[in-house]
Amino acid sequence: MKIDLATIKKEKKNQVDLNFLLNLDTIDYYGDEIKVPSPVSVTGKLYVIDERLYITCNIKADLQVGCSRCLKSFTYELDEKVNAELVREESVIENDNLEDDLIFYQNDEIELVEMIKESIFINVPLKTICKDNCKGLCVQCGKDLNVEDCQCVIEEEEEEILDPRLAKLKELLQDD
Repeated sequence: MKIDLATIKKEKKNQVDLNFLLNLDTIDYYGDEIKVPSPVSVTGKLYVIDERLYITCNIKADLQVGCSRCLKSFTYELDEKVNAELVREESVIENDNLEDDLIFYQNDEIELVEMIKESIFINVPLKTICKDNCKGLCVQCGKDLNVEDCQCVIEEEEEEILDPRLAKLKELLQDD
């Protein structure tokens, strides 16, 4: 979905309302995939103030992600706001002091789908957890501790297990 920004600047109407659903099956971001089983809801507006373009919108989506503790798939509800200035990529000088909330565009048009995909990917936490009290997997046998307790006895060693490739470094530190 491309929007022609030149016509928005020229028109006397200085605002364009955004209210649409976007079907994205998966978001592929440099090899990482996020499944999006239901349409993404986008509401907001594009507007002009003093010849500068801004976007403010709310993105709501149900995402299928894996729990970082137990590895089970679950639905993560994303509800994020995007507030940014739209800046023509060609007009930015290398040494400009850039603000954080900028979205760049080329040829007087912006691709909203790509902006929304990037916003979703950026706002999903690095470690998603299915529930606050998720116990995760046993480090020895791999059983899901949310389902059943395992019989593993985990001995806590006083000294950490050292990677044999780093043993020589430890000897050097002990000499001092």
